[in-house]
Amino acid sequence: GGVFFERENQSLMNVDDVKRELGAARLLEIEAIFKEYDTDNSKTITPDELRAILVRIDERATPERVEEIMASADLNADGVVDWNEFLMMVYSSEKAGHETSFAKVYRKVKATVVRGVGDAEHSDTEEERVSFSEHINHVLGGDDDCAPYLPLDPHSEDLFTKLGDGVLLCKLINDSKANAIDERALCVRQDMSIVHKKQNLNLAINSATAIGCQVVN
Repeated sequence: GGVFFERENQSLMNVDDVKRELGAARLLEIEAIFKEYDTDNSKTITPDELRAILVRIDERATPERVEEIMASADLNADGVVDWNEFLMMVYSSEKAGHETSFAKVYRKVKATVVRGVGDAEHSDTEEERVSFSEHINHVLGGDDDCAPYLPLDPHSEDLFTKLGDGVLLCKLINDSKANAIDERALCVRQDMSIVHKKQNLNLAINSATAIGCQVVN
């Protein structure tokens, strides 16, 4: 809702509700990126830690730039960005399209390293994200079942968030190998339950393996 679009109202959002909506796996992924900033494990991001990140991703790191980025996420104005503030910034960016200066930096850091659950580590680049997004838009653009998801914005988190219920993944598999999945078994309801999402994802994983894809966690 509109609470995401006014900085002073972001703090009114219920962090616990946000955590429940994102789920354990997504929280672990976001926390891993938070730790990329929080090098002293203080559970907060300081201006010096943000400056180090900016240098690492080849962004301008002047004192004025650091101050401006910090202010965009430091909701209680205590000079640091804590875990809850970081989480709300990510959620606001992904769910409401409200991309602050800090969110733009987060997206670049995430594009460098995305850590999976467990010991897996997955990397992607901005170029790969754009390429994958444009491919999906092209091959699935005429599918009515995919209309609620497309087009993917290649410069946002769409590639990660909109594939989460398995519909686009299953459709991609069938584009790769016709009728690999019996689409009568695919749930395409927009209000599908977590059970149906898991069924779709299991269908995608099993079918991808069956046609010779290597699936990693």
